[in-house]
Amino acid sequence: MRSKDSLGHTVEEKASSYHLVAEERPGYLHARVSGPRTAENAQRFLKEAYEECVRKGHAALLLEMGLTGPPLDMASIFRVIASRAPDGATLKRIAYIEPSPTDIPSALFAETVANNRGVNVRLFKDYAAADRWLASEGRKKA
Repeated sequence: MRSKDSLGHTVEEKASSYHLVAEERPGYLHARVSGPRTAENAQRFLKEAYEECVRKGHAALLLEMGLTGPPLDMASIFRVIASRAPDGATLKRIAYIEPSPTDIPSALFAETVANNRGVNVRLFKDYAAADRWLASEGRKKA
């Protein structure tokens, strides 16, 4: 059975627990995801959040990862981030919220992989700090 995700894409019913919410904020797009933690869902989230950010005309993105389950292995994290880095590098700033202390090591590794590929991404523990960092870019004078 097929259904539509939050962006109108057709998905198989087995993936229906994946849910993306994208909200425009002053100067950036805030994308939140929930569902099972798999490499496929992580890649899908990064792709769909980027596409929505570009479609809405933003150059900055706030990613809030709410995938649940065991952490991805380092090789999977590397593959996901390396495959999405070319698109990510076209944005001015990407803030990434990882609220779970147990997932911080994996998030730091993902941040390093992305930074090494030219992505201006920064990890935050909470929304307020990420929002301040993204908003500070909008206040800078050219």
